[in-house]
Amino acid sequence: LVELLGVMVVLGVVLTIAIGQYRKYIYQTIQESYDLMAQDLETASENYFIDHPLDTSVTIEELVEQEYIEPVNDPSREADDDDTCQGKIRKKTTEATEDGALDLDNLSVSICCKDYNYTYKYPDNEKSQDKYCKAYPYDLKKINNIRVLNVYPNPTYANYVDNWMKTYGKGIINVTPVYIDEFNKTPGVYLGKKGNWNYDEIVFGFCDSNNNKDLSPESAALVDEFLGNGGAAVFGHDSITVGHPNFQKLADYLNITFDNNTNWRTYSGTKVTIKRSGVFTEYPYKIGDLGSELTIPLSHVYRQVAHGDVWLTFSGISDPTRSIYLSTWGNNALIQTGHSSGQATADEQKIIANIIFYMVAKQYVEDE
Repeated sequence: LVELLGVMVVLGVVLTIAIGQYRKYIYQTIQESYDLMAQDLETASENYFIDHPLDTSVTIEELVEQEYIEPVNDPSREADDDDTCQGKIRKKTTEATEDGALDLDNLSVSICCKDYNYTYKYPDNEKSQDKYCKAYPYDLKKINNIRVLNVYPNPTYANYVDNWMKTYGKGIINVTPVYIDEFNKTPGVYLGKKGNWNYDEIVFGFCDSNNNKDLSPESAALVDEFLGNGGAAVFGHDSITVGHPNFQKLADYLNITFDNNTNWRTYSGTKVTIKRSGVFTEYPYKIGDLGSELTIPLSHVYRQVAHGDVWLTFSGISDPTRSIYLSTWGNNALIQTGHSSGQATADEQKIIANIIFYMVAKQYVEDE
């Protein structure tokens, strides 16, 4: 009996060691999977930056949407969990100091998974605990409050966006309206300041052709700082366009330019077609599949040319970059909502709810 007890003790010790080694092996295997994921993302982002040399950042979601890489599944989650990792890759170019040498692109690959947040730096091959990701920002169900500042152009329609979102905002999108003339007087009172912004997102226009209103230089500068600090914005019809020089200063955030086309009737209509699919077309409402047609009030394009991601175009027009109804770039969107006098169809209100949600879902706030 003593000998049997001794054998059992020895087996218990061996089993404890074996379990510990097995757990260590599983942990190391998962860590190696994350490391391989980062290497794949580095390669995919290098290909992306070759195709988009002026860009300095790209999200993992955008790499997947544009088919530079397959969906990035979280190695530490069960296969049937359908958990994917998100994140962002930033490029910083170091100029060559020697004659004949090439400039060097340094990449920071931030990976945001359920239980894993790390940043990899290339070509230095450094790995550190991530300070860039919010806590799993793409777990959409965790986004339960989006604070929206609606800078409206006509007092007659002060509450239209607020009313639409009370119907279609799922209790998540909370709108505070402010007349653009009041916003221009004291923009900081409404928007706040760096490090202490009062809102997650700004919505401009959305009625009455923006009432031919422009931002003041001071308010445009503060919005510039807000967007540069990772904030989001949705610009409505006739906000960022020819004739509004202060709004135009923000055009780079949308990756749009302007041409000399004056025949706006060429790019107009009451039907729009879905040209891309992704989170925007699915959440919180599934607005349709690729090629689906939606109904909006009559609107049009006025000289804007999109170089970002075009999601919806006016139907029946062959040039998507000039027939844009909705395009996005980073955390910001241009939408031709607002040619009508405060009117929107049910389709358009769902589009607005989805794009407000999508722009905040894509936000990243980098720690200083």
